[in-house]
Amino acid sequence: MQPLNAEKVLLEIWDLLRDVNITFFLRHGTCLGAVRDGTLIPWDDDIDIGSIIGMHNLDESSIYEAVKKFESANFEVKVSKTDFQIGVELSKYDIPIDWCCYRVHDESIFQFPGVKIPTHLYEELRSAPLLGKSFYVPNPPEEYLTLKYGPNWRIPKEKGFEADIIDSIPESINLSKSSLSTRVSKFLFPKKYLTRIQILSPDLRPIPNMEVAIVGFSKQITDHNGNIMFKISDEGDYALAIGSGEAREILYEEVLEPGKEYTYIQDADEKQGRLHVLQEKT
Repeated sequence: MQPLNAEKVLLEIWDLLRDVNITFFLRHGTCLGAVRDGTLIPWDDDIDIGSIIGMHNLDESSIYEAVKKFESANFEVKVSKTDFQIGVELSKYDIPIDWCCYRVHDESIFQFPGVKIPTHLYEELRSAPLLGKSFYVPNPPEEYLTLKYGPNWRIPKEKGFEADIIDSIPESINLSKSSLSTRVSKFLFPKKYLTRIQILSPDLRPIPNMEVAIVGFSKQITDHNGNIMFKISDEGDYALAIGSGEAREILYEEVLEPGKEYTYIQDADEKQGRLHVLQEKT
């Protein structure tokens, strides 16, 4: 992000949401930068804020009231809904802003890519100084940042933080089992929700018996043709772990759509930091 534009747009958001009496908190890298560094992280690529539906007097109608406020202030706005959140994607001055309004499940919310955060961290929010203002963060922020980024969150990492996040997520968390739209028997699961991924070597040969996980959903082993199938109900960003051990590659933000087929091609030299690796089959 261009630093001055990022600061400018965050201050506008602070004013706009206060005008409509919506409580929001910093999350993800924006929270990390505020708590650890007292500033925005220079290599961050967006601004992340959040609210929780049913807490601090937030309901769906107030979210859409805020959306109108953003539109009148010349923000680009896109709203999406899942069982876990109402997502409001904003953009202004070429700065992307992700405002997630979470739904509570079993006294927790689920933050990308499947991190379970207890709601008690948001009952009495703490203030953190940033850009000359007072922004809310989870309380205590240290507990939140440990859950989100692992125990080494105090060490700045421009690359490689993704593994810390993924390795801290218990395998027992399975978002697809909690999703209201996917509560059907696996034998009756509609084909429109089955997403297929083929895993190929650098010379385009199928890789059998490869461990592949969509984080927060499930882990599968490729068949003899290098194929795996996952059940997802919503189009969006997903984190994947391809392989295991030192050979593992983490794809932290890949767009997947239910019912589509994708190809993953290994890179013999690059195992970290690749973006938009999956290719949709036509």
